Amino acid sequence: MTNSYYRYPQGKIIVFAKEPVLGKVKTRLARDIGEIAALQFHEKMLRQTMEMVCEYNLAAVELHVTGNPDHPLFQLLSLEFNVSVHEQKGKNLGEKMFFALEQSLGNSNYSVLIGTDCPIMGVDYLSNALTALVRGQDAVIGPAEDGGYVLIGTRKIKKDWFQGVLWGSSQVMQQSRSKMLASGAKLEELQTLWDVDKIDDLQRWQASL
Repeated sequence: MTNSYYRYPQGKIIVFAKEPVLGKVKTRLARDIGEIAALQFHEKMLRQTMEMVCEYNLAAVELHVTGNPDHPLFQLLSLEFNVSVHEQKGKNLGEKMFFALEQSLGNSNYSVLIGTDCPIMGVDYLSNALTALVRGQDAVIGPAEDGGYVLIGTRKIKKDWFQGVLWGSSQVMQQSRSKMLASGAKLEELQTLWDVDKIDDLQRWQASL
């Protein structure tokens, strides 16, 4: 199914987000700025991410969430940006990402998945990822400075890419890259970016504005 309304009509963008619950989001940041401020920052990043992915009509967007899909903020964003809300499924991050990407490839030719922790990611970065998949790459990854990644996109997908990875560690990018290349996948890597997880990251981002 395609839609000429989008710049990448055969693609899809998946946004992963945690339910905004006090004390359950941005916990490392909360140690320095408090739980209320951390929750407010989380909500701000979620909205900013949705604005970024929807502003230029790159591709159809889906919001995949933990917790309650009927949370008022999720439903508000769904209405405001005309996106569908889905519950993440899986026991860990790897399973959740695999399931979301696999499902999306059922009705799109390629998909890109991002979180809401990278405020410096822009439309050009997303466009570069989608373009790589249009060119025929099997996968594209946006590395993060902490050893993880801020974006993963796929045209083809294998479950073992997401198995045996130490999620949350500094080895995520290295392990994921090795698994993809070992399977013979054509992989493209984008510019390395950084997430806002701690107070130093927040101050770095604020200084860049």
